[in-house]
Amino acid sequence: MSSTSVTRRPIFYEGQILASADLTATVDYARQQMARHECFAHIPGIVNGCGLTFDPSSKSVTVAAGMVTDGTGREIVVPSPFALDPTTVLATPQANVWYPVFIVGVDQAAPPSSNLTGACAASQSTRTQEYYQFQIGPAGAELASAPPPPAVTSVPGSGGWQVLLGFVQFTGSSPEAFTQAAATNGSGVGPQYVGVNAAEVESPSGSLLLSTHPPGYTGAMGVQITEANGGQLVFGQVQPNGTVTPSILINSAGILQSAVTPGSVQVQSGIACDGMTLPLPLGIVAGNVIGSNTLHIHVSLRMSDMQPPLLPQPPPQWIMVPSECWVDPSSLQVHCRVRWIDLSNANSSQTLPALCDYTVIVAVPASGGGS
Repeated sequence: MSSTSVTRRPIFYEGQILASADLTATVDYARQQMARHECFAHIPGIVNGCGLTFDPSSKSVTVAAGMVTDGTGREIVVPSPFALDPTTVLATPQANVWYPVFIVGVDQAAPPSSNLTGACAASQSTRTQEYYQFQIGPAGAELASAPPPPAVTSVPGSGGWQVLLGFVQFTGSSPEAFTQAAATNGSGVGPQYVGVNAAEVESPSGSLLLSTHPPGYTGAMGVQITEANGGQLVFGQVQPNGTVTPSILINSAGILQSAVTPGSVQVQSGIACDGMTLPLPLGIVAGNVIGSNTLHIHVSLRMSDMQPPLLPQPPPQWIMVPSECWVDPSSLQVHCRVRWIDLSNANSSQTLPALCDYTVIVAVPASGGGS
């Protein structure tokens, strides 16, 4: 096995004369180790911040401070807000056209130190600046395929891997200026945010939360798996304290529950036909009310609005007599039929499906256990 086919970790021994390459290797090993983790255990994208903000008064676009990880495992840090230059667009801009904004990581040598000198009194830089560039690409550049993933033994890229931050529009006239900025271009294409490449996720806290935004973000929705109350799967809105207000809840027994206000009365009404299963009020789950005293159903036969195919064929002189109109309490299935009698022949009759009006009332128990 050649030495280039394995990763190598620097070691030292007493009395060793350390060259610059030895010291650099100690930094490179840790950096490459972290890059492999970021590249293969994570999905590249925006980690935090880096959103685009448009100022209509100055017609300027600013990129917020933040951090991005590219497809080579390189961390790109934007330490402070950065104003984009509209003249750097890589195309002749037109009005009302969305142009993608990318960030690319680059390395730059820091200015040489004025205090330290090398051979022949030559001053050299002792730092590499991990910098970044913003690129405004031509329209449609966001649809280009991403570069292939790097080899496992590769090092963080020195530049070229583009990470999409959002889109901007221009005036389309000289002097060029911005007119809009947005996260997406209206066709569903938008920034990719960092992800996790894993087959298993564990939480030692007894609760695992999957949220669309961090707690405190207005409108954030989440799914929470918790061991509380015997085990629950909860879907709902994420509160500032990190809890989820349940809209839908499934307990460990597989019983689906839905969030309604305790002590409230939920009503559903409409028209049903024979064989139909009655819908329950929004937020009410059948498994929680069937067989209890909280469910009340009223049905009444509709003696009008009888149209084919509800009418007997052929249609001589018929009269309609109610046959049945009830609801199965276990399945909520409607049984609604009428008997059609031929006036010209009393022994001739047909029993056919019919329509009925229904009202479903559910009295939700109070949270304290009262009715």
